[in-house]
Amino acid sequence: MADGYDVVVIGGGVLALAIARACARQGAGVALLAPGEIAASAAERAFPLVRGVHHDRARAEIQADAPAQLGKLARRLSPSPWPDVVGCLTLAPDGLTLEALRRASAAAKPLGARSWMVPAQEAQALSPMLHDNAAPALFEPAATVLWPDALAAALGRDARAAGATLRANAPAMALARDGAAAVGVEIDGRFIRAGAVVLADDASAIRLVREGRGRLSLMRDERMTLVTQPGAAPIGAALVADDLAMARDLTGAITLSGPLGAETLAEQAMRLAPSLGRLEIASAEPVTVWRGVDGRAQVGPAEIDGLWLALGFGRDALSPALAVADHLAAELAGRTGDAAFEAFAPTRRASARNLEFVR
Repeated sequence: MADGYDVVVIGGGVLALAIARACARQGAGVALLAPGEIAASAAERAFPLVRGVHHDRARAEIQADAPAQLGKLARRLSPSPWPDVVGCLTLAPDGLTLEALRRASAAAKPLGARSWMVPAQEAQALSPMLHDNAAPALFEPAATVLWPDALAAALGRDARAAGATLRANAPAMALARDGAAAVGVEIDGRFIRAGAVVLADDASAIRLVREGRGRLSLMRDERMTLVTQPGAAPIGAALVADDLAMARDLTGAITLSGPLGAETLAEQAMRLAPSLGRLEIASAEPVTVWRGVDGRAQVGPAEIDGLWLALGFGRDALSPALAVADHLAAELAGRTGDAAFEAFAPTRRASARNLEFVR
């Protein structure tokens, strides 16, 4: 570790690595300090699906091309974390959900994200495991399931090649302050100077900002992730049904993400797809996911000078990762970032329009 860097990124997951990589490729001196291992976060593993469509138009604007951008990166890796079968079905079991999905699809099309509504019969053909539980669904043909850890490894290699310093098991103990401004971090009894500190790990950010007598507008969402043994039969398109998400990776392991409680989650999944009952569970992990109080993440400069945030993406953290990284790298280099991120400014105030997405 040097005594100082242009940018210090706190976090070790895909989002943090993407930010470190983008800043280093712009020529900045970068250090990434991971509180634990340098690998995908538990939240990124819980929902390994990359999508372009989102019910919030502002969110759709920053991730409409996510499948294409992440696919371009993933396909050059060996082995590639990109699967042969792509696509995602979001089921609409009732009229309100159906109308909301139709609106989301219509809003996403001008942004370049392909999607359309399909009837129950076609949904069953796209994901045969549904059997008699099919419902009308929003189909995103470009959405795909990635191996988050393989993606993290690739981003880490690229970041190092660009000159970034990556350090695992290096939790920042405190923000270093000069008056009201953040000027670095304290780690292992050392002060590491930073032109900018980027918080890209929700749990670390909450601890550091609270200890610095600041406040973050984040809400906790407790979830459960179940992963089956490899070798499950192909399931077709990934599935999202209310609070349940289901995806299959290249080994045939199926990841289920949903409400807290392994038995509750397993029961919900088997009601949707009874054939899952034949699979053995390899792991079960409770996951804390953080999201913005108004339903939107916080991306950009915080109220504390020198502190930047990339927090609160909730259960769908992979999709915007590259766009967030490119935006922050541009802003930190003194250039104009993507105007679409104005809706995610940490200093914004909640509005009735924002809060409707939470409801």
